[in-house]
Amino acid sequence: MRNNLNWDIIKKFSSEETPCFSLEDVITSYPDRGKNYLAKVLSKMVAEGVVIRLKKGLYHIVPLNEDADHFIPDWHLVAKYLMKRKRYYIGYYSAMQIHGLITQPSLKEIIVTDIQVKPNITKINNAEFQFVHHIDKRFFGFENTWIDDYNKVQCSDLEKTIVDALGKPHYSGGMVEIGKAIHETRKKINIEKIVEYLLRFESQTAIKRYLFISNLLDIWSDEHQRLLSNTGSSISPLDTTAPNEGKINTKFGLRVNINPETIKEAIFT
Repeated sequence: MRNNLNWDIIKKFSSEETPCFSLEDVITSYPDRGKNYLAKVLSKMVAEGVVIRLKKGLYHIVPLNEDADHFIPDWHLVAKYLMKRKRYYIGYYSAMQIHGLITQPSLKEIIVTDIQVKPNITKINNAEFQFVHHIDKRFFGFENTWIDDYNKVQCSDLEKTIVDALGKPHYSGGMVEIGKAIHETRKKINIEKIVEYLLRFESQTAIKRYLFISNLLDIWSDEHQRLLSNTGSSISPLDTTAPNEGKINTKFGLRVNINPETIKEAIFT
Protein backbone atom coordinates (compact mmCIF):
# COMPACT_ATOMS: atom_id res chain seq x y z
CA MET A 1 0.00 0.00 0.00
CA ARG A 2 2.79 2.39 0.93
CA ASN A 3 4.61 1.77 -2.36
CA ASN A 4 1.38 2.57 -4.19
CA LEU A 5 1.10 5.79 -2.20
CA ASN A 6 4.74 6.64 -2.97
CA TRP A 7 4.04 6.33 -6.68
CA ASP A 8 0.80 8.26 -6.37
CA ILE A 9 2.59 11.14 -4.64
CA ILE A 10 5.25 11.21 -7.36
CA LYS A 11 2.63 11.18 -10.13
CA LYS A 12 0.56 13.90 -8.51
CA PHE A 13 3.34 16.37 -7.84
CA SER A 14 5.20 15.63 -11.08
CA SER A 15 2.17 17.00 -12.90
CA GLU A 16 2.23 20.25 -10.91
CA GLU A 17 3.98 23.43 -12.09
CA THR A 18 7.11 22.66 -10.09
CA PRO A 19 8.69 19.42 -8.82
CA CYS A 20 8.60 20.79 -5.26
CA PHE A 21 6.00 20.05 -2.64
CA SER A 22 5.59 20.32 1.10
CA LEU A 23 4.33 18.01 3.80
CA GLU A 24 1.30 20.31 4.05
CA ASP A 25 0.62 19.82 0.32
CA VAL A 26 0.63 16.05 0.84
CA ILE A 27 -1.64 16.29 3.89
CA THR A 28 -4.08 18.42 1.88
CA SER A 29 -4.02 15.94 -1.01
CA TYR A 30 -4.54 12.89 1.22
CA PRO A 31 -6.86 14.08 4.01
CA ASP A 32 -7.81 10.52 4.94
CA ARG A 33 -4.22 9.73 5.99
CA GLY A 34 -2.75 10.95 9.24
CA LYS A 35 0.00 13.57 9.34
CA ASN A 36 2.44 11.28 11.16
CA TYR A 37 1.84 8.46 8.70
CA LEU A 38 2.41 10.74 5.69
CA ALA A 39 5.57 12.17 7.27
CA LYS A 40 6.91 8.62 7.65
CA VAL A 41 6.02 7.86 4.01
CA LEU A 42 7.98 10.92 2.87
CA SER A 43 10.94 9.97 5.08
CA LYS A 44 10.99 6.55 3.45
CA MET A 45 10.84 8.15 -0.01
CA VAL A 46 13.88 10.25 0.94
CA ALA A 47 15.72 7.13 2.11
CA GLU A 48 14.89 5.42 -1.20
CA GLY A 49 16.21 8.39 -3.20
CA VAL A 50 12.86 9.11 -4.82
CA VAL A 51 12.73 12.62 -3.37
CA ILE A 52 15.21 14.82 -1.54
CA ARG A 53 14.46 16.94 1.49
CA LEU A 54 15.28 20.59 0.79
CA LYS A 55 14.50 21.66 4.33
CA LYS A 56 12.11 20.56 7.06
CA GLY A 57 8.76 19.87 5.43
CA LEU A 58 9.88 20.76 1.88
CA TYR A 59 10.70 18.15 -0.77
CA HIS A 60 11.84 17.94 -4.38
CA ILE A 61 11.23 15.02 -6.75
CA VAL A 62 14.42 13.40 -8.06
CA PRO A 63 14.28 12.87 -11.85
CA LEU A 64 14.46 9.24 -12.96
CA ASN A 65 17.87 9.71 -14.59
CA GLU A 66 19.41 11.38 -11.53
CA ASP A 67 21.09 10.04 -8.41
CA ALA A 68 19.62 11.54 -5.25
CA ASP A 69 23.04 11.86 -3.59
CA HIS A 70 24.36 14.10 -6.38
CA PHE A 71 21.18 15.76 -7.62
CA ILE A 72 21.14 19.57 -7.46
CA PRO A 73 17.69 21.12 -7.94
CA ASP A 74 17.03 24.00 -10.29
CA TRP A 75 16.79 26.86 -7.82
CA HIS A 76 14.60 28.84 -10.22
CA LEU A 77 11.92 26.15 -9.89
CA VAL A 78 12.29 26.10 -6.12
CA ALA A 79 11.77 29.88 -6.15
CA LYS A 80 8.65 29.40 -8.26
CA TYR A 81 7.28 26.99 -5.66
CA LEU A 82 8.12 29.31 -2.76
CA MET A 83 6.17 32.09 -4.48
CA LYS A 84 3.20 29.95 -5.50
CA ARG A 85 0.03 32.07 -5.70
CA LYS A 86 2.07 35.23 -5.06
CA ARG A 87 3.24 37.97 -7.42
CA TYR A 88 6.97 37.66 -8.02
CA TYR A 89 9.68 37.54 -10.60
CA ILE A 90 13.23 36.27 -10.64
CA GLY A 91 15.49 39.28 -10.97
CA TYR A 92 18.92 40.82 -10.72
CA TYR A 93 21.85 38.36 -10.86
CA SER A 94 19.50 35.37 -11.12
CA ALA A 95 17.73 36.94 -14.11
CA MET A 96 21.10 37.71 -15.69
CA GLN A 97 21.85 34.01 -15.45
CA ILE A 98 18.54 33.07 -17.09
CA HIS A 99 19.26 35.51 -19.94
CA GLY A 100 22.70 33.97 -20.45
CA LEU A 101 24.58 37.09 -19.37
CA ILE A 102 26.75 35.37 -16.77
CA THR A 103 28.51 32.05 -16.62
CA GLN A 104 29.47 32.09 -12.96
CA PRO A 105 27.03 29.95 -10.97
CA SER A 106 25.47 31.47 -7.88
CA LEU A 107 24.18 29.91 -4.69
CA LYS A 108 21.88 32.88 -4.19
CA GLU A 109 18.48 33.15 -5.89
CA ILE A 110 17.06 36.66 -5.99
CA ILE A 111 13.27 36.94 -6.04
CA VAL A 112 11.55 40.29 -6.53
CA THR A 113 8.19 40.70 -4.82
CA ASP A 114 5.59 43.42 -4.39
CA ILE A 115 5.21 42.55 -0.70
CA GLN A 116 7.59 42.58 2.25
CA VAL A 117 8.79 39.02 2.92
CA LYS A 118 10.27 38.37 6.37
CA PRO A 119 12.80 37.07 6.90
CA ASN A 120 14.05 38.37 3.57
CA ILE A 121 16.62 35.58 3.29
CA THR A 122 15.77 31.88 3.45
CA LYS A 123 18.41 29.15 3.30
CA ILE A 124 17.60 25.86 1.61
CA ASN A 125 20.39 23.28 1.46
CA ASN A 126 23.42 25.27 0.32
CA ALA A 127 21.39 27.91 -1.50
CA GLU A 128 20.19 31.27 -0.27
CA PHE A 129 16.89 32.75 -1.43
CA GLN A 130 16.77 36.52 -1.08
CA PHE A 131 13.48 38.41 -1.40
CA VAL A 132 13.81 41.97 -2.69
CA HIS A 133 10.78 44.21 -2.28
CA HIS A 134 9.83 46.59 -5.10
CA ILE A 135 7.21 49.26 -4.67
CA ASP A 136 4.33 49.10 -7.15
CA LYS A 137 5.75 51.59 -9.65
CA ARG A 138 8.92 49.49 -9.98
CA PHE A 139 7.20 46.12 -10.06
CA PHE A 140 6.92 45.67 -13.84
CA GLY A 141 8.79 44.37 -16.86
CA PHE A 142 8.60 40.61 -16.28
CA GLU A 143 7.19 37.68 -18.20
CA ASN A 144 6.83 33.90 -18.14
CA THR A 145 10.23 32.78 -19.41
CA TRP A 146 11.56 29.39 -20.49
CA ILE A 147 14.44 28.14 -18.35
CA ASP A 148 14.69 24.74 -20.04
CA ASP A 149 12.73 22.61 -22.51
CA TYR A 150 9.87 22.03 -20.08
CA ASN A 151 9.67 24.78 -17.47
CA LYS A 152 8.88 28.48 -17.29
CA VAL A 153 9.27 30.95 -14.44
CA GLN A 154 8.38 34.60 -14.00
CA CYS A 155 11.56 36.51 -14.87
CA SER A 156 12.38 40.14 -15.63
CA ASP A 157 12.73 40.71 -19.36
CA LEU A 158 16.11 41.67 -20.75
CA GLU A 159 15.61 45.42 -20.49
CA LYS A 160 14.16 45.31 -16.96
CA THR A 161 16.99 43.02 -15.85
CA ILE A 162 19.45 45.74 -16.86
CA VAL A 163 17.38 48.53 -15.27
CA ASP A 164 16.96 46.68 -11.96
CA ALA A 165 20.69 45.94 -11.90
CA LEU A 166 21.52 49.61 -12.47
CA GLY A 167 19.27 50.54 -9.55
CA LYS A 168 20.91 48.10 -7.11
CA PRO A 169 24.28 46.90 -8.46
CA HIS A 170 25.03 44.91 -5.28
CA TYR A 171 22.28 42.44 -6.23
CA SER A 172 23.82 41.92 -9.68
CA GLY A 173 27.51 41.33 -9.08
CA GLY A 174 28.54 44.99 -9.20
CA MET A 175 29.12 47.38 -12.07
CA VAL A 176 31.76 45.22 -13.74
CA GLU A 177 29.19 42.45 -14.31
CA ILE A 178 26.56 45.01 -15.31
CA GLY A 179 28.95 46.67 -17.75
CA LYS A 180 29.65 43.28 -19.33
CA ALA A 181 25.90 42.65 -19.62
CA ILE A 182 25.26 46.03 -21.26
CA HIS A 183 28.06 45.41 -23.75
CA GLU A 184 26.93 41.87 -24.53
CA THR A 185 23.32 42.95 -25.16
CA ARG A 186 24.14 46.14 -27.08
CA LYS A 187 22.87 44.74 -30.40
CA LYS A 188 19.73 43.03 -29.11
CA ILE A 189 18.55 45.44 -26.44
CA ASN A 190 15.54 47.57 -27.35
CA ILE A 191 16.87 51.06 -26.68
CA GLU A 192 13.43 52.69 -26.72
CA LYS A 193 12.19 50.11 -24.23
CA ILE A 194 15.11 50.49 -21.83
CA VAL A 195 14.72 54.28 -21.92
CA GLU A 196 11.00 53.91 -21.21
CA TYR A 197 11.79 51.55 -18.32
CA LEU A 198 14.45 53.86 -16.88
CA LEU A 199 12.02 56.79 -16.86
CA ARG A 200 9.21 54.65 -15.43
CA PHE A 201 11.57 53.29 -12.76
CA GLU A 202 12.09 56.86 -11.54
CA SER A 203 15.68 56.47 -10.39
CA GLN A 204 18.04 59.21 -11.48
CA THR A 205 20.91 57.12 -10.13
CA ALA A 206 20.05 54.19 -12.42
CA ILE A 207 19.97 56.59 -15.39
CA LYS A 208 23.36 58.04 -14.42
CA ARG A 209 24.96 54.61 -14.22
CA TYR A 210 23.46 53.56 -17.54
CA LEU A 211 24.73 56.68 -19.30
CA PHE A 212 28.17 56.39 -17.72
CA ILE A 213 28.59 52.78 -18.86
CA SER A 214 27.17 53.53 -22.31
CA ASN A 215 29.60 56.41 -22.71
CA LEU A 216 32.52 54.32 -21.41
CA LEU A 217 31.78 51.54 -23.92
CA ASP A 218 31.08 53.94 -26.78
CA ILE A 219 27.43 52.89 -26.99
CA TRP A 220 25.74 56.23 -27.52
CA SER A 221 22.70 57.43 -29.42
CA ASP A 222 20.19 60.27 -29.52
CA GLU A 223 18.17 58.34 -26.92
CA HIS A 224 21.12 58.43 -24.53
CA GLN A 225 21.57 62.13 -25.14
CA ARG A 226 17.93 62.82 -24.28
CA LEU A 227 18.29 60.90 -21.01
CA LEU A 228 20.96 63.34 -19.84
CA SER A 229 18.25 65.81 -18.87
CA ASN A 230 16.89 63.30 -16.31
CA THR A 231 20.00 62.87 -14.17
CA GLY A 232 19.36 65.60 -11.58
CA SER A 233 22.02 67.44 -9.61
CA SER A 234 22.85 65.02 -6.79
CA ILE A 235 25.99 62.84 -6.68
CA SER A 236 25.57 59.06 -6.51
CA PRO A 237 28.15 56.27 -6.18
CA LEU A 238 28.86 54.42 -9.40
CA ASP A 239 29.06 51.03 -7.68
CA THR A 240 27.28 50.09 -4.45
CA THR A 241 29.69 47.18 -3.93
CA ALA A 242 32.67 49.55 -3.50
CA PRO A 243 33.56 52.18 -0.86
CA ASN A 244 31.95 55.57 -1.43
CA GLU A 245 35.16 57.34 -2.40
CA GLY A 246 36.78 58.51 -5.61
CA LYS A 247 36.62 61.32 -8.14
CA ILE A 248 33.34 62.94 -9.10
CA ASN A 249 32.24 62.84 -12.73
CA THR A 250 30.21 66.03 -13.11
CA LYS A 251 28.77 65.10 -16.52
CA PHE A 252 26.94 62.10 -15.10
CA GLY A 253 26.71 63.11 -11.43
CA LEU A 254 28.58 60.08 -10.18
CA ARG A 255 31.33 59.39 -7.69
CA VAL A 256 33.51 57.01 -9.70
CA ASN A 257 34.43 54.62 -6.89
CA ILE A 258 35.83 51.84 -9.09
CA ASN A 259 38.42 52.06 -11.84
CA PRO A 260 36.48 52.24 -15.14
CA GLU A 261 39.34 50.39 -16.81
CA THR A 262 38.45 47.26 -14.82
CA ILE A 263 35.09 47.23 -16.62
CA LYS A 264 36.73 47.53 -20.03
CA GLU A 265 39.35 44.93 -19.16
CA ALA A 266 36.65 42.46 -18.10
CA ILE A 267 34.98 42.91 -21.50
CA PHE A 268 37.85 43.23 -23.93
CA THR A 269 40.53 40.97 -22.47
